[in-house]
Amino acid sequence: MLTVRTSSRFVCLLASAYLLFIPPSGSFAADTSYEKSFSNKSATGEELANAFFDLLSNTGSPTGTVGTTAEQDEASKALVKPYLDPAFLLQRASGERYTAENYLPADVDDFELGDVTETRPADDVLVARYFIRAMETLPTSALVMSKDKAPRLTVFHWSDTDSRWKVLSHANFNTPIAAICDKDPLVDNGTNSIASPEDQALGEKLIGKFYELIVKGDALPILHPEIQFQSATGIGYARLVNRPAASKYDGLVFDDAVVTRNGHLIAVSTYTTATKRDLMHGNQLRGGAAPNLSTFIQGEDGNWTLITVASFAPLKDLPAGTQCVPAGKLEDAPL
Repeated sequence: MLTVRTSSRFVCLLASAYLLFIPPSGSFAADTSYEKSFSNKSATGEELANAFFDLLSNTGSPTGTVGTTAEQDEASKALVKPYLDPAFLLQRASGERYTAENYLPADVDDFELGDVTETRPADDVLVARYFIRAMETLPTSALVMSKDKAPRLTVFHWSDTDSRWKVLSHANFNTPIAAICDKDPLVDNGTNSIASPEDQALGEKLIGKFYELIVKGDALPILHPEIQFQSATGIGYARLVNRPAASKYDGLVFDDAVVTRNGHLIAVSTYTTATKRDLMHGNQLRGGAAPNLSTFIQGEDGNWTLITVASFAPLKDLPAGTQCVPAGKLEDAPL
């Protein structure tokens, strides 16, 4: 059962929030054969990102149809699962989390993908950060998502056993058109952690260390040189040398950690709460609750470092021109 972690009374259209910090659009393309790309170990980040959304576009109901049947949902799960890593963990901006066992793909129709940045923290790991403009429907809520560009951050892990790339973690920053004005809705869909007790403890220790360093003012000691960071505001960077500045959060705590692990990779999703969020010294984010999805890699020296951080806290101040309407049906929200 879905639990909405908010008591807000208003909804708004936050598409303009993304446009504040999104870089100019590059060349967008959506034509790819997902099987060919997933099976190519030399595939680029752009090819794999396109392959993933090409795969998603083959799930769900026909183009233009909102909502799916139970039979379509089961077929979608069966189609996508071979391309999910055993440690697959997905986090949506609205708060829902999924593992390989309970993931129901979004029903994607058309999509345009661009502004791809890739990093390779290991021979068998590729990280792609990119922007998507898609018309998609979440089967669990039947909410049509925003058609404006929104970021994604995806970790692909090569499987020697199956000779293909698989999705290990995926952060979806697309906010529902009917979004909460004064506080984003945080929906807990009850996903349980699938990690062993030992891996659960390790995941919580690693993410706890990361958050402790942010409170102190700089998470540098735990960041991998090939790290990719993405926030819900559109701000992001690739590689530590390109980080604009450190971040400082006050009163940061977390709960309900979902942990997955496959060998030298650990993904951790948490719900965080902070009294103040200063993103890279100068970008004020909203306090209160927000999801986070982070991926760690273990080096040959045995130490764990962060290769991705997806922070879903929105801007502290609503963008100019944001329209709020009383909570109601989706079609009542401004276009």
